[in-house]
Amino acid sequence: MNSIPLDLLYEIFSRMPTKSVGRSRCVSEQWRSILCSADFTEYFLTKSSTRPSLLFAMDSFRSNEFLFFSSPPQIPSKPSSSSLSLAAAYFKLNMQLEFCGHAAGLFCFRRMQFTRKDWENTVHVICNPSLGQYVFLPTLTTSSRTFLGFDPIDKVFKVLSPDDAFSSSFANILTLGTGEKRWRKVHFPLAHSPVSKGICINGSLYYLARENTTYFIVCFDVRSEKFKLIQGSFLDSDARLKLINYKGKLGVISLPRENWDSRVGLNIRSKEEVRIWVLEDGEQQDWSEYAYTLPGDKFRDVECDVLEVYVAGVTSATGDIVLMNPNYHHHSKPFYVFYFHPERNVIKRVEVQGFGNHGRVVNAFVDHVEDLTFDMKSWQLDFLKFESINKFNALCLLEDI
Repeated sequence: MNSIPLDLLYEIFSRMPTKSVGRSRCVSEQWRSILCSADFTEYFLTKSSTRPSLLFAMDSFRSNEFLFFSSPPQIPSKPSSSSLSLAAAYFKLNMQLEFCGHAAGLFCFRRMQFTRKDWENTVHVICNPSLGQYVFLPTLTTSSRTFLGFDPIDKVFKVLSPDDAFSSSFANILTLGTGEKRWRKVHFPLAHSPVSKGICINGSLYYLARENTTYFIVCFDVRSEKFKLIQGSFLDSDARLKLINYKGKLGVISLPRENWDSRVGLNIRSKEEVRIWVLEDGEQQDWSEYAYTLPGDKFRDVECDVLEVYVAGVTSATGDIVLMNPNYHHHSKPFYVFYFHPERNVIKRVEVQGFGNHGRVVNAFVDHVEDLTFDMKSWQLDFLKFESINKFNALCLLEDI
């Protein structure tokens, strides 16, 4: 190994699955020194960023497990064509979890509560699917939503959980990776109740909230731990909104309320109007508005009969809105992911296989990038590791059909 140039070693290991890199770190002190170095982890992240994947997280209440699947992004070149993508099942958590948030390759979950005591002492789980690790966070007395944020400058993760009472103007914060084992309370300028999942963009964590009948977006700067309220005339109780990362900016997408089912998403008709607001200037709170027509008939042809979809996110490379059915119960029917390009008014679909035969609720994460930087073994928390169940040496991608 001493005779192999370091840049060549970086190139070889950067093409390996993260699980294999993790195992290679245990071969010798020399290998560990190379593969744990800041230079290699940064090189791996740079290479991995050029091949983002579509990550699926699926929970099954019946079997008491939470599974991760990864599928290579594959958008058909022609609107009329369809691609087939094989999802590799490679991580499993044997516990019932509720998804809270994700940032920079890490995922935050709340362990499901079954008794009053469980509700009073909430347990959160942070998971890194790339390295096959998870940790339990210190218990927290709250039933409020929880969010995960990432500061790209100091490369620090923070978990945010606002107090769950309108009368409280405090939030709980836990910094990860610093040995911090207690939640800290910070003051919030306005008592509120979170009403959506969060999204972290360039070091800022956003989520929808309300105070009585007033709706707004909370912006939490992960580095400075300062809060800011963002207003918008479109923020009201009659809207069905989802926060998205729209080409590196905060976006809000709205779907018709009259066809919205809170359990599944949008009930597809022949045509649906989709509105997107993009925050152009956070200081001036300047929003740009776009309106598009979603061709609902493309979801219900002879081969594909999808009745409900929800927005998973937006691809950074092409700006396609990714939609999918959040439930996987009809195993005899194909599971599709749809890519809607709003400016061209074109929908393309990809059939995803490999989910198995169990009924599950599906969460999807667009542009997931594998990252070796954050090894939870050094976090000084209740560290655990779960084994890989990767059935394939590499993800397989079939030709267009």
